[in-house]
Amino acid sequence: MRLFCLTLSFAATLYGQGGERRSFRDWTAPALTGKPAIACGELRSLTSFDLSVISATVIPGSANAPEHCRVRVMVQPEINIEVNLPAAWNHRLYMFGNGGWAGESFETAGRAASRARGLQAGFVTAATDTGHSAASQPGASFALNRQELLDYGFRSLHVTAETAKLMARTYYGAGPAKSYYEGCSQGGRQGLTLAQRFPGDFDGIVAGSPAVYQTGTHLARAYWMQGLNANPFPAAKLGLLASRVYQQCDARDGLKDGLIDDPRRCDFQPARDLPHCAEGTDQPDCFTANQIRALERIYGDVMSQGKRFFPGWPVGAEIAGPNGQSGWIGQEINGPNGPGAWTSYGYNFLRFVLPGAKSGTVDSDPVRAFSQFDIDKYPAQAEELRQIIDATDTDLSAFRRRGGKLLMYYGWADPQLNPRMGVEYYEQVLEKMGDSTEDFFRLFMVPGMFHCGGGVGASVFDAATPVVNWVEAGKAPDRIEASRVADGKVVRTRPLCPYPQVARYKGSGSIDESANFACVKP
Repeated sequence: MRLFCLTLSFAATLYGQGGERRSFRDWTAPALTGKPAIACGELRSLTSFDLSVISATVIPGSANAPEHCRVRVMVQPEINIEVNLPAAWNHRLYMFGNGGWAGESFETAGRAASRARGLQAGFVTAATDTGHSAASQPGASFALNRQELLDYGFRSLHVTAETAKLMARTYYGAGPAKSYYEGCSQGGRQGLTLAQRFPGDFDGIVAGSPAVYQTGTHLARAYWMQGLNANPFPAAKLGLLASRVYQQCDARDGLKDGLIDDPRRCDFQPARDLPHCAEGTDQPDCFTANQIRALERIYGDVMSQGKRFFPGWPVGAEIAGPNGQSGWIGQEINGPNGPGAWTSYGYNFLRFVLPGAKSGTVDSDPVRAFSQFDIDKYPAQAEELRQIIDATDTDLSAFRRRGGKLLMYYGWADPQLNPRMGVEYYEQVLEKMGDSTEDFFRLFMVPGMFHCGGGVGASVFDAATPVVNWVEAGKAPDRIEASRVADGKVVRTRPLCPYPQVARYKGSGSIDESANFACVKP
């Protein structure tokens, strides 16, 4: 029961901060000329030794989606796949990714919305549970089965793409002219994995807030929770912390607008920049020595064997988001619904995924498990895992050769996956692939955005349409228009710029209107 609670508490907090995608919002859909060549039910005959077509059913049109053929498939040993084929097709495939430890139902709100958006635009849509069920195998418990771990890491992604294309070829008599993938968080990591391992699967990929270095992320979480359990940081002081951070960092870009443009340019040091409580006291307007130690551990780089192992956390997520809670609540700091994401993910990784720490060798209590954690010892146990669940390969030459386009985005105030990890990966690709990298791969950083959306920045935008236009019209995205929405109304628009460019105020007009900003090099 403890593991079940750890898993659900994260799911509740992740989506409480207003994350929202607007895929294909800005796309002018072409004529839907693709028509079925056979009856939907005939797709069941595609069952083979490896592939079982469970059902192929016509779903009538509704306000959410047009009429389509829904195919449920299982690929050995237990990869469940859903493919939806519209009665009027735009000759393209749209596959979307997973979140967390995957295993979600196809009917969860986010997945149903992604399916509906794709179908409304005329795409064949595809998705997978990656080979396990989160309902019966909560958290990372599936990883005790090696095949399920491999399927989660990479195999299910390629198998799903191949299955969807097979269904399209059979149903319409022709395969997709172009194929697109979009995902955020775990789905972002999946997008990078597709570009790295299976460069021929997709023409365009959107990788949002990806867990690039997944093994390092989980080990760093265990390290940070070890520190937070030893020196707890009170949620009641997050407001004071945020005010001090933004007071020092907000105007560093030349405009005081409630956003931190790039937290790396703000030299915030807790021991120097925060008010200290008198020894032996703990008042609401100051920080104790233990609280400052907790912050220094979070903001500082994670060191292992005397070397930098993982980047420290950038400032920015301390501020309250759309739900009135700090971005840290439910992520770094345990929330009102139970343990936060760092606790859940870090503990699941230690208990079920990391070799040498599985099968009951890790304490059943997360606090005790973290207290026994040794950052100098555990990274060595993750060597093979890096090949399975990380997406850190910087050689994207095969993806570039076939004309693939990759758009990655990250919120600078992401409290779940460290944005510095994403920036450093992009810079490593630049170093590997050269200055022409931007011809096929671009990164867009979103000031003030939390994990996959929400936060205090302009976090509502369409990342899918720019990739389609890039692939099909050769129009590389020079800026993406984004909005901040509050109470259902647009209160600010800003351009998102290809890294390392940033949005700079032109000096006149409203700071809440995108037209008054230009993308420039800092």
